[in-house]
Amino acid sequence: MASKYFSLFSLALIVLLSLLFAHSISASDHTNKKNSSVEFLKQLQGCHKGDKVKGILQLKKYLKQFGYLNYKNSNNRKHENDDDFDDLLESAVKTYQLNFHVQSTGVLDRKTLSKMAKPRCGVADIVNGTNWMKSREKSHHHN
Repeated sequence: MASKYFSLFSLALIVLLSLLFAHSISASDHTNKKNSSVEFLKQLQGCHKGDKVKGILQLKKYLKQFGYLNYKNSNNRKHENDDDFDDLLESAVKTYQLNFHVQSTGVLDRKTLSKMAKPRCGVADIVNGTNWMKSREKSHHHN
């Protein structure tokens, strides 16, 4: 009888340990994916208008996701899918810097990049041209 309980206990322990191990692997994979999703930002420190650096396209996608960058109504659509730091990107970076209380220079400095590297919920700050950030007293319209 004791060996039956011991076998049952051993089986339960093995299942529990397997589940814990699987969960820890899954959690570390999720953390690694999050870290690598903003890893490109490190190589952009110091970038400014006129630069062409690998990773700027990912920055454009990031800023587009949060409503800062929109090439739809721009005459500059040729730079929408490249690594060129153009006028529209500079404007988007300046707006981002204002919203996050960083000196608005348009240059990708350490403070700006560290704000961008922080986890976000995914909700856009600018929707249909209306800036919903509470960092300023009035809404700012971004074209």
